[in-house]
Amino acid sequence: MMKPRHTQMILLALSLAVAVSAFAQHPPLAPHDPPERWDRETLALFASLPVQEGGRIKPMSTVAAFKLLNLRGMRSWRGPERPGDNRVERMLMGLSHPELGPVEWLMDTLFYPRAAASYPVFLLQSDELADAIGVPHEGKRKRDRYSYLELLPGRDKLYQLADQYMERPERELTGLQRQLIHLAHNVADYESLLSFFDFAREEYPTRATEGLRLMFTEEGQTAYSDILRRAPLIAAVIHALSVPGEGDMSAERREAELDALRELLGHADHYASAAKAIALLPPTQRGEENLWLSPGDIIAEAFMAEELPEAHIELVAKLERLADLRDDRPAFRQTLEELHGTIVGLAVERGEYRKIPQEIAYYRYQFIGRSFPLFIVCFLLVSLTWLKPDWRRLTTAAPYALMAPTLLLAIGITMRSIIRGRPPVTTLYETILFTTAVSVALAIAIELMNRRRVAVALGALLGAAGMFLANRYEVKEGVDTMPSLVAVLDSNFWLASHVTTIVMGYGAALFASAIGHVYILGKTLRIRINDDDFYASIYRMAYGATAFGLVFAIIGTVVGGIWANESWGRFWGWDPKENGALMIVLWMLILLHARLGGYIRGLGFNVGVVVCGMVVAFAWWGVNLLGVGLHSYGFTTGIFGALLTFYVVETIVVFLGGFVWLRDNGYLAPAESSAKTETLP
Repeated sequence: MMKPRHTQMILLALSLAVAVSAFAQHPPLAPHDPPERWDRETLALFASLPVQEGGRIKPMSTVAAFKLLNLRGMRSWRGPERPGDNRVERMLMGLSHPELGPVEWLMDTLFYPRAAASYPVFLLQSDELADAIGVPHEGKRKRDRYSYLELLPGRDKLYQLADQYMERPERELTGLQRQLIHLAHNVADYESLLSFFDFAREEYPTRATEGLRLMFTEEGQTAYSDILRRAPLIAAVIHALSVPGEGDMSAERREAELDALRELLGHADHYASAAKAIALLPPTQRGEENLWLSPGDIIAEAFMAEELPEAHIELVAKLERLADLRDDRPAFRQTLEELHGTIVGLAVERGEYRKIPQEIAYYRYQFIGRSFPLFIVCFLLVSLTWLKPDWRRLTTAAPYALMAPTLLLAIGITMRSIIRGRPPVTTLYETILFTTAVSVALAIAIELMNRRRVAVALGALLGAAGMFLANRYEVKEGVDTMPSLVAVLDSNFWLASHVTTIVMGYGAALFASAIGHVYILGKTLRIRINDDDFYASIYRMAYGATAFGLVFAIIGTVVGGIWANESWGRFWGWDPKENGALMIVLWMLILLHARLGGYIRGLGFNVGVVVCGMVVAFAWWGVNLLGVGLHSYGFTTGIFGALLTFYVVETIVVFLGGFVWLRDNGYLAPAESSAKTETLP
C-alpha cells in the first residue's frame, strides 16, 4: 500500500508539471477591476453543481470552500469593493453576504481570472518564506496573505525549490521547506483554476490552410467543442496524409496540411491540459466506470473513442457559452440553468446526485460549528451556579442546556454518516467529533445522577475544547473532511464496530481524566478540603467513567483484531496503533485492580486516570507521528508541538498529585510552622 506521503509527493509533482505547462506560454496577468457581485440565484445554481473530486461526488460549494480554506486559512473574507456594492442593502435584501464567500470567490477565479489574481488568498506563515522565493513584502505583516500577482515574481524560484525539496525524506525537511512545498502546491492548484476556461477564451488556428478551412466552416472563431466534434475526421485526415503517395496532393502541400493539423492539436492539447482542475462531466451511461471527466479530459476521449457522446460535446459548448456570457448576467444565468439541468439529470440517472442536497444543507446549517459557541455559553452558565449556589433553577437547567450543543453535534455526526454511507468514525477528524460527543453525553448522564455540577462543567469544557480542536484540525489540513476511503478502511461490519467502540473508549477515558484533574487541583488548592463527600463523589465519577471506558476499549480492541484477521490475515501484529489500544486496556485494568486490591484510593486513582488520558493521547495521536505501520494512513503533520505541550501540562498535574500525597502524609511540613519553630527559645 502506497503511503500518503509518497502519494502526495507524486500528485504535487504532477500538478506542478501541469501548471508549468499550462502557464509556459501565458503572459503575466495584469491587475483588473473586480466584477459585479453574482446574484443569489446564480450562486445557488453554481454551488449545487455536482463534481467529482477525491474519489467521490460532491457539490461545487464543498470544492470551493475547501480550496479557499486550504489557500487562505478561512472560508470567506471581506473581499474587494465592487461596482455599485451596497453592503447594507444586500444584507437587507437577503442576497449574498457582504463578505466574499467561497462560491463567489471560485466563480470570480474561473470567469474573471485577471481580477481574481489580485485577491489576497495565499497565506504565508512568515516573511522568511517570501524572502526565500524573492517576493517583496514591504508593508506586510510577518504572517500575512498575498495575491497571485504579488507572488508571481517568485513563481519560478518557488517551483524550482519545491521540486528540489520534494526529493528529500519528510523527516529531513525544515518547517520553512514544508511551508514552501505547501505554497508551491497551492500556487499550482490556483493556476489550474485561473486557466480553467482558457480553452473557451482562446482562438484556434483553423484558417491556415485550405484543408482546415474546408474542415472548419464556422463563421468567426472556432470553438474547442468544434474540434471535439470533428475529432474522428481530424484523426482520419492525419492518418491519410501520413501515408505517402495517397491521393494527388503534392508532398509540399501534404506536409503543410499536416503541420497545420499538428499546430491545431497542439493548441487544443495545451489548453485542454489547463482545463482539468474540475471534473464536472458525468459519464453518459449508467453502467460506465464511476469516473467523471473534465473539459480537458474530453479531448483524449474524443480521439480515442470511435465517437464522442454528443452530451459531452454539448456540455463543453455550454461551458464555452458561460465564459463568453460572463458580463451578460441574465443570459449567463439561463445558460447555467441549462448546464445545471443537464449535469444533474445525468447524475440522477446514475444515482449519484441523491446526497448532494444533504451535503449542501450540512455545510449551510453548520450544526457542528454552531455547537462550539453553545458549549462555551453552557460553561459560563455552570460557572454562574458556582458563584451563586442557591440559584436552583439554573442548577437544574444546566445539564438540559448542555443537551442543546450536544444535540447539534449529534445531528452533524449523523448527517455526515448519511452523506458518506459510512459509520460515524472513519477519519482522524471524525474521531475528534465522536470522542467529544461521547465525553459530553457521559457528562450529562453523570450530572443527572449526582447533581454536583462538576460533570456538567467538565462536559461543557470538553465540548468546547473538542470543537476547537476539530476546527483547528480542519483549518490546518485544509482538505475535505469527508474523503473517499482507502480500500482497507472501506470494508465491513467489524471495522465499523471496531472504530466506533474504540473511540467510545477514548471519550470515556478522557472524561475520567478530566475528572481526575478536578480532584487533584481541588486538593492542591485546598478547595472544599473538609468536604469529604464532595471528593468521594468525584472519585466515584472517575471510577464509573473508567469502568465504562474499559468495556468499550476491550470490545473495540478485540473486534479490531477480528477485522485485522479478515483484512490482513492476522489477528494481532504488534502494529504501533494496536499496541496503543492494548496500552489503554492494560492501564485501565491496572487501575481497577489496584483499586480493588486497596493499593490506591481517591488520590492515587485520580492520578492514575490522568495518566490514562496521556496513554489515550499517545494511542490516538502519538503513534501517528511515527509514520510507520499499517495504520499510517492516520498520519498528520504539525501536531508534535501540541502533543508535547499536552504532555508537559499533564506531567505537571501528575506531580501536583504527588505533592498532595506528600503533604497530606506529613512529608512536607508547612512553611509557617517551620519558621515559628526556629524562633522558639
